[in-house]
Amino acid sequence: MLWERVGELADRAPRLSDLRHHRLHLLAASRMRERGEEVPAELATEERAHAVVSITAGALLRRIRAVDDSPMIVMKGPEAAARWPDARLRPWKDLDLLVEDAPALQRALLAAGFVEVGDPALYEDIHHLRPLMAPDLPLTIEIHMRPKWPEGRTPTFDELREAASPGVFAGIPDVFAPAPAHHAVLLAGHSWEHNPLNCIGQLADVAALTLEAGRDEAGAVAREWEIPRLWSATMRAIDDVLLEPERSRRAPLWRRHLGEARERTVLEVHLERLAGPMAAGSPVGATKALFDTLRPAPDENWAAKVKRTGRALRNASLRRSDHLQGERTS
Repeated sequence: MLWERVGELADRAPRLSDLRHHRLHLLAASRMRERGEEVPAELATEERAHAVVSITAGALLRRIRAVDDSPMIVMKGPEAAARWPDARLRPWKDLDLLVEDAPALQRALLAAGFVEVGDPALYEDIHHLRPLMAPDLPLTIEIHMRPKWPEGRTPTFDELREAASPGVFAGIPDVFAPAPAHHAVLLAGHSWEHNPLNCIGQLADVAALTLEAGRDEAGAVAREWEIPRLWSATMRAIDDVLLEPERSRRAPLWRRHLGEARERTVLEVHLERLAGPMAAGSPVGATKALFDTLRPAPDENWAAKVKRTGRALRNASLRRSDHLQGERTS
């Protein structure tokens, strides 16, 4: 049922950009090919690029293990992809490693010839260090001090490691995957910190891991980690969009884009910023979002704020990417 529904949504997406937004473009290409349809050249190119990423992941991890032999937990990416009908259909581009001493591993890899990439300012005081690359491999590595986490009790490396299993990379010593219930809740918490209930592919990851673990077990983890309302809101969206769409009521405006398999509009983005924290049970977050919406950004004055607000009102029904593209070209 889950993957049939995800496939239906991939077929429903109005634009290729919507497929990419929901991380369904590789699945859509596969379904086109099964129907005997021609796959757009750019999608075929993306399929080949992702195949290279998937093939090189094991080699990259072995290279990391040759530098450091401490336990590592692989989150998201290949471990989530393993729950899809075919792992090649779930796009990912970096290895997220949770370790006990992230700075030590970062230093060891730099000394071994890995290089840091990306703007250093983007990685100050966040949950992972600046990404790394091996010069001859097409994958970035993000070494995490902790999971990206909302309000609540952040899960520790020790408790995740205690319940972890070998996962996709079972042949590589001391490389683990989170237990399914842990991983489902980790992915939900991570998603809400970035952009709540924004992407069908992310919802499918959480749904698949929850079905594997069992709802009761995953719900118990969410309560233990102090995000019960966030988890309940996630499960409502999963039921409405993926598992029981025929029984769902009309979705709130800020997550209506999921059932339509398109990107959020400008209006929906602003509604999500206000409604998302309330749905997750974070009145502090909701208050902050309200103030951030009403006042100028740190780098603008009130005149610029008024101009930006007027443009957003005029473009309320546009996809956010179209709105931003217009800003860049105006």
